[in-house]
Formats: sequence, structure tokens, C-alpha cells
Amino acid sequence: MLAGVSRVAVARIGIVSAAGLFAAGCSSSPGSCGICPTASFDLHALDDSTVTWSIAGEPPQTIAGLVPYPPSAGQCSFRYSKGYIINYSSATRENLIPGVVNIQCDSVGGGGFDMGVRDPGDFRGWQASSWQMAAANGSVIADVGPSGGLGCNGLYFDGMELTLSVETAAGGAAPFPQVVTDDFARTFRLDFDTSTVTPANSRGEACSVPISAQVSVHLTQAAADYVANPNASCGCE
Repeated sequence: MLAGVSRVAVARIGIVSAAGLFAAGCSSSPGSCGICPTASFDLHALDDSTVTWSIAGEPPQTIAGLVPYPPSAGQCSFRYSKGYIINYSSATRENLIPGVVNIQCDSVGGGGFDMGVRDPGDFRGWQASSWQMAAANGSVIADVGPSGGLGCNGLYFDGMELTLSVETAAGGAAPFPQVVTDDFARTFRLDFDTSTVTPANSRGEACSVPISAQVSVHLTQAAADYVANPNASCGCE
């Protein structure tokens, strides 16, 4: 079981997202410093997502389909920590706080990994196409379970190539409080292979933990996944 996994990966990325919200002065209720409409957005995994992984020399395992968190032995789970779009009182500037995809896999024989992947951009502007991009610093982090406990948890995969393939791209951004057009939809694949880079710790030092994960996660969202709070406070600076 993954009891030994501390979920440090998604927690560390989540701290960055929370810091972005704090810096933006976002609050869920009106205050004395002005109104900044704020919208949250969700993301969902489709059934044909796949993960193949190996840790500490174990035979590779392949999982087709992601279950809701937490995973049982031999499964991988999907969670999404929602992102936010903050619209300032001038209505001319937005601040996007990315969400975080969390994939957690549990080996039948014990061990596994917990990985956080920060959104690679604003989905609302994506068009149907495919492209590659390097993972930004701190945007892909994994924590290994007991079978990989070799003293270097919190693995950073900075610079790893991400492949994005947008299949459905309808509609786009809209002014607050609507946030997206009524016909908005995005369906895309995010593919990457952690074995193509050497993981490092938070100080940039190379880690010797032998972890390999080939991930192909099929994701989708619609207009209903964007929920606005037009009365959120800007906070005070």
C-alpha cells in the first residue's frame, strides 16, 4: 500500500498555487478592498488514460484507466486540485493560478509513487493541434513509496518533454462572470516519460532513485467546469 507515500509531490505544487492565490489577494467573500471576480475550474480524466511504471528495478506495470483517489493495490488514481482565474476590478487583467493533476499508483507487492503535474497553460486558448514543451521548474514532482525509498523523495523532473495533443477545441474565453463561452470544450492528451531525464531534489542535485513512468492521461473539461464567484474580494495590499 501507499501508506509510505507522503503526498509531498502534490503538496509542494499546491503550496505554489496557494501562494499565487495569496499574492493575488483572493478571498471567497466581499471585503473593503474591492471586488475581483474569481472562477475555479475543474478537469476530468477519461477511461483510456494509461500509466506504465517501474520503481527500484521492479518489473514494469501497466494500468489502463484511472480510479478515484485513493487507489487500491494494482491501481492508479486521478485527482485534480482545481485552478483559479482571478479578474481584477479594472476588468482588464487576469491572473491564472494553475491546477494540479495528481496521479497516484499502488503496486500489488507494495510501494508505488505519487506524482503532481501542474497545468501547462491556460486551456481556454488552446486550439486543436499537437506540440511539445519542456516541463517548467517545479511543475512535475513525484514522491516514491517504500519500494523506492532510497533517500531522495520529492523528485523534480524539470525540463522533461511534455507532449500535448488537443483533440477537441470548441469555444474559448469570455469576460467575467461567464469566464468561458457556452460551447466551450477541451479534450486533450498529456504524454510524458520520466525516464528521459534524471530526477533531481529541490536543490537541483541529481537523485539516484530508479523510477520510470510513462504516462498518457486523457483529459477533458466543459463550460460547466468553470464556476465563477463574482463577489470575491481583491484583498488589501
